[in-house]
Amino acid sequence: MCDDVMEATWHHVAISVKDLDRALRFYCDLLGFEVDWDRDHYSGEVISRVVGLPNTDAHIVMLKGYGTRLELFKYYTPAGEECGSKRQYDFGLTHFALSVKNIHQLYERLSKAGVQFNCPPQNLRAGVWATYMKDPEGVTIELVEYQKF
Repeated sequence: MCDDVMEATWHHVAISVKDLDRALRFYCDLLGFEVDWDRDHYSGEVISRVVGLPNTDAHIVMLKGYGTRLELFKYYTPAGEECGSKRQYDFGLTHFALSVKNIHQLYERLSKAGVQFNCPPQNLRAGVWATYMKDPEGVTIELVEYQKF
């Protein structure tokens, strides 16, 4: 093992959104995340350097829940652009996953609320059920249930 391995823990995934209110309704109202902090018009030299974008001005909301965090960015400057749907086989981040309980009931509830799924939960192997859904911005989220025997 390498002696120079970094010490780290997982903190968050960030998503750039077109409609912050719609994203908050999805992640908080439908999925149960909570707002950890909310900072509108976050701008200036420091944030611009960190994100690598000159003259950054954004509304940033950090959500927490289920042992992780999601950071939602609504960029005012520079304004985001539509980049089309990312396919699962395209390079880069393809999805993130939430380990859930009662995946079938969750699927039914979210489907009735209008959430788009690829399919109903599928039995991947003994005790493992999974499905993919899309958030309002088209981000793919996997729901996976590991059942105990």
